Amino acid sequence: MQASPELTFLTAVLARLRATSVVNNAVRGRIFDDVPDEGDRKPPWIHAGPMNAQRVEMGCSAAWDLRLRLYVESAAFDRDEAWTIARAAMRALEGQEPPAADGFTDRLTIRQSGDVIDPLAVKSVFFDVATRLIDV
Repeated sequence: MQASPELTFLTAVLARLRATSVVNNAVRGRIFDDVPDEGDRKPPWIHAGPMNAQRVEMGCSAAWDLRLRLYVESAAFDRDEAWTIARAAMRALEGQEPPAADGFTDRLTIRQSGDVIDPLAVKSVFFDVATRLIDV
């Protein structure tokens, strides 16, 4: 069975981050498709969060806007490390082309970013990566 376009999108995004040395080195290879388990929780790391698919009308073909939220988490005292890594990851993804053979029609774009700061937890920066897919 072939992977769904959503999972193909997730795989392509994470592969691009792993292949970008400045990003991969900053998190010492800790790029996960889910929240890391206890054994891997040595910040900083990047992990994939929720994914969203929204229907878009494009004539007679079914099309979807796909959006994936990524998190960068850091145990540093301030926000600098988390935002520095997040910005490097955003630069690595912006404008990249997912596999056209899988129906993707748009380059990757960063749609929004922000942070969640809790004094008793790791610093967390999020950003959303998006593309469009025609369901072939």
